[in-house]
Amino acid sequence: MGWLNSIKLRLVALHVIAVLAVAVVLPLALYWRIDATARDLHERALREQAEQIAQYLHQAPDGRWTLDLPSNVWELYSAGYGRYGFAILMQSGKVLFSSREHDEPLFRTDTRRDRPSYFERDIGKARLFGASVPTRIGSTTVWIQISQDQAHRDVLIDDIVAEFLPHVAWVIIPILLVLLGIDFLIFGGVLRPLEAASTLAGQIGPTRTDLRLPEGRMPREVAPLVSAVNEALDRLERGFIIQREFLADAAHELRTPLAILRAEVEALGEPEATRELLTDVDGMARIIGQLIDIAESDALMIKAGDRAELRSVCAEVVELMAPVAVAQGKNIAVVGATHPVWVAGNGSALYRAIRNLVENAIRHTAPGTTVEVAVGTDGTVAVSDEGDGIPVDQRELIFQRFWRAERRHTGSTGLGLAIVQRIVKAHGGKVDVRDGPTRGAVFAISLRQAELAPGA
Repeated sequence: MGWLNSIKLRLVALHVIAVLAVAVVLPLALYWRIDATARDLHERALREQAEQIAQYLHQAPDGRWTLDLPSNVWELYSAGYGRYGFAILMQSGKVLFSSREHDEPLFRTDTRRDRPSYFERDIGKARLFGASVPTRIGSTTVWIQISQDQAHRDVLIDDIVAEFLPHVAWVIIPILLVLLGIDFLIFGGVLRPLEAASTLAGQIGPTRTDLRLPEGRMPREVAPLVSAVNEALDRLERGFIIQREFLADAAHELRTPLAILRAEVEALGEPEATRELLTDVDGMARIIGQLIDIAESDALMIKAGDRAELRSVCAEVVELMAPVAVAQGKNIAVVGATHPVWVAGNGSALYRAIRNLVENAIRHTAPGTTVEVAVGTDGTVAVSDEGDGIPVDQRELIFQRFWRAERRHTGSTGLGLAIVQRIVKAHGGKVDVRDGPTRGAVFAISLRQAELAPGA
C-alpha cells in the first residue's frame, strides 16, 4: 500500500474515516438527544395533566370522593376523543374514577412508589404511553394515572423526531463533504512547501550539489530537519569539491613526469624494450586522462541554453582516433546523418563520452574490422565494433566504476563506460548496449534534440 507513504493521502484518508464516523455517530447522537428531550416533554405534559385533574378531586368529611371535571376536560378524556385517558387509584389499588369503561385502571401500577413512574402498554392496535403520579389530597395519597395514545401525538417535537433520520440527517453528509474538501485544500496549502522541497531534493545529485532546500516557508516542526539537511549538503558539497580538485590536480601533476618518462624511454635505443615500455606509459597516460574525465564529469552541469552539434563532435573523435585504429590494422568511419544534428548539451563533455566509446571499440575489435560511429538525425549515436560482444548478464555491470571482466585488456581501469554513463545522464539521455548485426557490440547514446540550432 504505497499510498500510505504520502502524508497528504494519509491525512485525507484518516480524515475521511473521521468524517464517516461523524456522519454516522452525529445523527444518532442528535436523534437520541431529541428523542430524550421529546420523552421528557411528554412526561412533563402527563404530570401537568395529573396535576390538573387533582385540582378537581375532593374528599368529603364522610370519606366520599368526588371529581368535578369541567365538561371540556371530560371531553378531552372521552372515548370519542380517543387521545387521552385517566384513572385515579387508592393505596389499596381500588379505582376511584376512570375514563375507561367499568372503572378499570390504565396500568397495573405499583402504588407503593412515592414518585412518578412511566409506562408503555399495547391495547389492541393502540400503543399507550402513560404516567402514574402520586398526589396528596388532604391526608390521603392517591395515584393519578394519565395515558396518551402514541398514534395521536400532537407535539411538534414528535414530528421532528420521526422525520429526523430519513430527512434532516442527510443534511449533515453534504456539510461534512464540504468540510472534507476544505480540509483537502488546507492540507494542500500546508504541505505545499514540503512537496516543493521534496521535488527540489530529487534534483540534488553529484551534478547539482549547489541546490538547497528552502527554509523560509517550512512548518516549524520540519524546519530543524530541513536546516540539518542543508548543513549536511554543505559538508557534502565541500567534500565533492575537495575530492574533484585533488583528483584533477593529481592527474595533471602526473602528466609532466609521464612526458619526461616517455622521452627517456624513447631515448633508450632498444626497440623491443622501448615498445613494451611505451605501451605501459601509454596505459598510464590513458588512466590519468580517465581520472581527469571522471573529475570533470562529476562536476558537469548542463545549462538550459547549452547546444552541441552531434555530427561534428563525432567527426572530431574519429579524426583523433583514426591514427590509433590504423596503427592497429583497424578501420574507423562516421556514417549516418549528412546534415548538422543539434542536441541539448555540452559539446566538450559529449566529446569525452564518445571518445571513450570509440577507444573501447578499437581495443575490442579484431584487426581488419571496422569501428563504426553512426549519427542519427534524432540525436542518437551508435558506436559498433566487431569484437566478442558483451554477455547479457554483464550489460548492467559494465557501467559501474572500476568493474572489470576477462574481456578487458591489461591496464584497463574500468572507468571508461562509467564516464560515458555519467556524462549521458547529466544530459538527460540514456546509454545502452546490444548485440551487433553479425557480431560484436553496439553502444547507443540517446540525447534530447535541441529546440533551435544556434543562430537559427
